[in-house]
Amino acid sequence: MILSIHSTLRKAITWALVAALLLSCCGGAFASAGAEEPITIKFWNSFTGADGDQLVELVDRFNQSNAYGITVEMDISSSFSDQLTSALAAGTGPALVLMSNAMRYQFDGYLQDVSDVFAKTGLDQADFIQSYLDYCKDGEAMYLVPFQIVGFYLFWNKDLFTAAGLDPEKAPATWAEYETFAAKLTDASKNVYGSGLCYNYAYQLAHVIQRFGGLAVTQQDGKWQANLAGNAGYAKFLTSFKKMLDEGTNPLEADTDPMMTAGQIAMTVSGPWITGGLDTAGINYGIALLPQDDAGVMNSVEVLGFGVPTVATDAEKQAAYRFIQWWNTEDAQGSSPALEWALKNGFPAYTYSVQAKESYQSSEKLRITSSADPKAPTNFFVDSRFPDTGSMLMDVLAPMVQSIVFDNTDVNAALEAAQKTADGIVAGFNQ
Repeated sequence: MILSIHSTLRKAITWALVAALLLSCCGGAFASAGAEEPITIKFWNSFTGADGDQLVELVDRFNQSNAYGITVEMDISSSFSDQLTSALAAGTGPALVLMSNAMRYQFDGYLQDVSDVFAKTGLDQADFIQSYLDYCKDGEAMYLVPFQIVGFYLFWNKDLFTAAGLDPEKAPATWAEYETFAAKLTDASKNVYGSGLCYNYAYQLAHVIQRFGGLAVTQQDGKWQANLAGNAGYAKFLTSFKKMLDEGTNPLEADTDPMMTAGQIAMTVSGPWITGGLDTAGINYGIALLPQDDAGVMNSVEVLGFGVPTVATDAEKQAAYRFIQWWNTEDAQGSSPALEWALKNGFPAYTYSVQAKESYQSSEKLRITSSADPKAPTNFFVDSRFPDTGSMLMDVLAPMVQSIVFDNTDVNAALEAAQKTADGIVAGFNQ
């Protein structure tokens, strides 16, 4: 019995010392919060793939190691959005979520301002790339803390470049060069296409077309406006895309990633997720930032982040902050969950400190995907503050492209029709 009491006392003292050490390391950021009781919080997200398995491992590690008695119960669901909508409407739900900035507008009024996360955790705000923080803001309020940066990049098959007499170490520097390369790389006798753009992949096409004609929705004098009709840059890209389809240098496919991994595509635009298939297939490939065009320098990405729903209590919010702090804090070996996530999943980091790590810089993939100018505009297809990116992609861009591809609609006529649809969407947010 005495041994049991002594064992319990030693554990209590040990945990107290660990907690004190953590508080001192964080500059006493939580010192004013007072003693904390053990707490369990719910954490919901939609990471159902292999990345979800890693997330489970990391959450388990936090639960086993944190000194605050916090238990994170994670729920991963492919119907995350519907599940969260129903819960929040009923006044229940998680204390922590992961979602894209575009998705957060679905939950307008249901997410807390988390701009005080730096003051309450000791995390260095200056270490976070400002353009990514700005992406998650509405005025002075910030509704997500960056977790993952999702961009699209240019991938090319080096062996096919060599076979076509092109330098395998040099990606096309411009879109005009891309079109020229596509023609040289196409070999109908081998079922090889130079370009792998997809008529039905709105996310892919959006990353490209905005480099020609800028954002599809911007704000002017406090009002949202669509910018499709008469957009010379958009017309330039659409004309080029249709030409490649007609000439057979780009296949008429809704998904070309499998063709890329099979060695049938010489160049494509995709995200870091494609590298797993390329590596497995043994494809000798290169990766580069997308070429710029008439719209100028940009870093079009989507930012996924941690959010705290309004149903979370103050104690739950503090526990959520502690998890976010842990995610971004180095251990004695100089690693952090944020670094581990970037290394395993290939998405560029959102902090300078992680990007500077030797293990990060030794990854050619991460070094290249992180080479975009961090001060360049990070809007994806529309102004990042516009609440309905999804409709602009699926109800405007996708039908416009398909009308040109399948109905041979005149490019400018298609842009005018798309403008009418976009005007209807935008009007709903100008009330």
